[in-house]
Amino acid sequence: MPTRIRKLRTGRGWSQEELAEAAGLSVTTIKKAEADPPRGEVTTGTLHAIATALGVDTVALYVDRAPRPHLEAEPDYQAMARMRSAIAPPLKIDGTPIIEAADDGEIDLPAIRRGIDRVQAMYGANRYDDVALDLPPLIHQAHRAVAELDSDEAYRTRSYAMQMAGRYLTQVRQISDALTALRASIQDAATAGDRFAAACAISGQGWALTRQGRLDEAERLCTLTADELEPQSIRKASPAELAAWGHLLFRGAAAAVRNNGHDRADELMRVADSAAAALGKETPCWATFGPLTVAHKRIEFSLLKGKPDHTLRMSERLPDVAQVGQVTPINWERHRLDVARALVLTRDPEQSTHVLTGIKDRAPEWLRRQRSAYDTVTAILESRPRRPTEEMVALASHLGISA
Repeated sequence: MPTRIRKLRTGRGWSQEELAEAAGLSVTTIKKAEADPPRGEVTTGTLHAIATALGVDTVALYVDRAPRPHLEAEPDYQAMARMRSAIAPPLKIDGTPIIEAADDGEIDLPAIRRGIDRVQAMYGANRYDDVALDLPPLIHQAHRAVAELDSDEAYRTRSYAMQMAGRYLTQVRQISDALTALRASIQDAATAGDRFAAACAISGQGWALTRQGRLDEAERLCTLTADELEPQSIRKASPAELAAWGHLLFRGAAAAVRNNGHDRADELMRVADSAAAALGKETPCWATFGPLTVAHKRIEFSLLKGKPDHTLRMSERLPDVAQVGQVTPINWERHRLDVARALVLTRDPEQSTHVLTGIKDRAPEWLRRQRSAYDTVTAILESRPRRPTEEMVALASHLGISA
């Protein structure tokens, strides 16, 4: 990757500063990406911005050699060990899993489902430590339910537990583990004959694959599944069917736009628009899908296409989420993060800082886990030749960035 970026840049006669300007990134980010080995994580979003500036597909910048070892200690090791034990228990010689001992009382599937709902509420409130503590025992109970009951409802319950694990693990950037959980969720949903649960988990799988940089696979997975789920009549389709179909369409579009397949992404979003219009409101699937989700994604894609001015104009036409009360808080904060990024790209670091501070106040732990937040704050600090403001310093301190 470093050699490819440097070769493409120098082939165009550009300096690192000129590539940074064209890509809407900081010079520091370009230097990190071109270092051999790269200094720190080079995200798919960074590679997409560089690829767009250089006029190549994002995947053209990926490395074709074995990864270098990570020597840093893994954070929250014990919490991750408990989660991994739950989603992928070791197998005995007969192929059956070793299930952690739970209470010996009667299996209560509704109680397990209520527990999963509570964990989902914790996740929505950015209480990630609580999710890591409370979810593994529920998954172990679901394993026991499947082993003893072998019923569709037991498989469906475990599917939802594994889907919740996939959401959490993707959010905390444990992508390989997330994919393990989501594969299990899809298999359980298929066994239970629950196509809606399977579709939601597949959408999550597409998100995880995109995070992992497997853009071609993510787009193909989501579009193929959307084709299978396309309703014969949009007017007669249930809200769940429309939400699952639409969610897959925009997931496929998200992978395509990050791979510079803008025409493909636009076509998928046109179809997603029809599903959202038929729903008329946000409907649960993975998170939610509906007109506001589509509007947010169109704004995000405008930013990914290098049109921050258009991003801000589109954002101004959106209603305030507090007035609408439909999209999930995380989706709203992700949209506001896009706005902050667009503001710094249009040379308004003060207003970008104000938007980011609002996110920090509402969702401090979520913000710490967003690579785009670090890139945006770095760009804010580099854009000001004078001393940074107190608000900028506080924001940088929250993210652990030196101001």
